[in-house]
Amino acid sequence: MPAIRLLLADDQLLVRAGIRSLIQTLPEYVVVAECADGLEALERTQALKPDVAVLDIDMPNLSGIEAMRQIRTVSPETKLMVLSGIDRREVVEAALEAGCHGYLLKDFVLAELQLALDKVMDGSCYLSPKIQQQLLDAMRTDRREMLPPPQLTPRQEQILRLVALGRTTKEIARELSISPKTVEFHRAQLMERLGVRDVAGMTRYAMQHGMVS
Repeated sequence: MPAIRLLLADDQLLVRAGIRSLIQTLPEYVVVAECADGLEALERTQALKPDVAVLDIDMPNLSGIEAMRQIRTVSPETKLMVLSGIDRREVVEAALEAGCHGYLLKDFVLAELQLALDKVMDGSCYLSPKIQQQLLDAMRTDRREMLPPPQLTPRQEQILRLVALGRTTKEIARELSISPKTVEFHRAQLMERLGVRDVAGMTRYAMQHGMVS
C-alpha cells in the first residue's frame, strides 16, 4: 500500500526536524511537506492534498486553528491533527470546533504519536490522556446547566460511547457483533440527531453528557 502522506506545520525548525525524524521511523507514513506558518500550511495543503495535516496552534500569519478552518474548505478529505504544547481548555475546544481529528501534546512518546496518527486515519478521534481528563472534569461541571439530550436508542448510546472512547469502526463492530456498515449507519444517524458533523463532535458531545468517564 502507498505510504500515508503527511504535511507538518510548526514555526520552530528544530521542532519540525524532531517530529520529522520520528515520523521517518514509521514505515507507513511519509512527510511530503514542511511549513513554518499557518498560511503556508493552508497553501501547501490545497496544492498537495495530503492525507493528514499535523499542525501547531501558535504559528505566525495564520494560527493553526484558523488554518484548520480553511483547510476543511480547500481540502476536505485531509485529516487534521494538532501537535501542540498548549493544553488550555478553550484552545482545545476551539481546535475541535475547527474540525481537528486529534490533539496530541508535545510531551508524547513515539508509540503515542503512531497511535494518534492511526486513530485519526481510521476516522476516530484521538486526544492526549491529559487533554481528555481535563475536558471530562470541566464538562462534568458544565453539563448541569445543559438542556436534556435527545433520546437515543440503546444501540446508539453504545456506539456513541465507544466512538468517544476512541474505538475504530472495526473495533466497534467486533465488540457489538455487528457489521462495520451497521456501525457506519448508526454513526450517520447519531451525527444527524446530535447536530454534529464528525467524530470529534460526537466525542465532545459524549463527554459533555457524561457518557464516558
